[in-house]
Amino acid sequence: MRKVLVSLAAAAAVTATATVTGMGQASAAVTGNGAGRMDAAQAASAAPAKLPKGFLLDEAKVNGPRRPWEHLKLTDSLTKPLEVNPCGHRAAHDGRGASRTFTYLAETVYRSEQVVLYPSERAAKAAMRSVRDDLARCGTGGRGHDRYSYRWKSTGIGDEALRVGGFFFENRSRSVIVRRGSAVAVYVRTGLVTKSLPVSQFRPLIKDARTMAAKLCDLPGVCR
Repeated sequence: MRKVLVSLAAAAAVTATATVTGMGQASAAVTGNGAGRMDAAQAASAAPAKLPKGFLLDEAKVNGPRRPWEHLKLTDSLTKPLEVNPCGHRAAHDGRGASRTFTYLAETVYRSEQVVLYPSERAAKAAMRSVRDDLARCGTGGRGHDRYSYRWKSTGIGDEALRVGGFFFENRSRSVIVRRGSAVAVYVRTGLVTKSLPVSQFRPLIKDARTMAAKLCDLPGVCR
């Protein structure tokens, strides 16, 4: 996401095209007399969570009307990095079981929604820890038109959450990333944000993140 925003800042009038597998299968030994057989409830809790079609809040917009300069994309790529990506990682290899990302790009406007399901709460916590580590390690950088910086604060959503401000040469971004159980959701918008990161500037993203945090618990195994 940082590369997209830096590119927008360097060429504000240029429009570019914004470019499930299972987490493992549960098995049970079944004998002739039924010993060791899992009942339906156990099987459901052991089955990997998936992202149903239409699960993202903005997903339906992909098939809706759009202007010639608007570019919308939906991808289930498991290697697409988290949208809060200050170090500019090209690919994710964090053991996720399912992922879906919606992106909207129109001239200087960038928006995205992303949901990632991990095989365990521990793995999701590790993903959030990696984001914090990246913010600390890559929170400032670049020179001239490529310079950027990030600021972040904890936010009271789900099990843990951050609101993040990105500051670029001619653009700024607001992001909210939330973990609920074994899932992580990210919401990003370009637009005004000041370095104190007041909640008022993040209100639409916080609203979406809170809605998604509750919705994630409808998926099997996410909020055990």
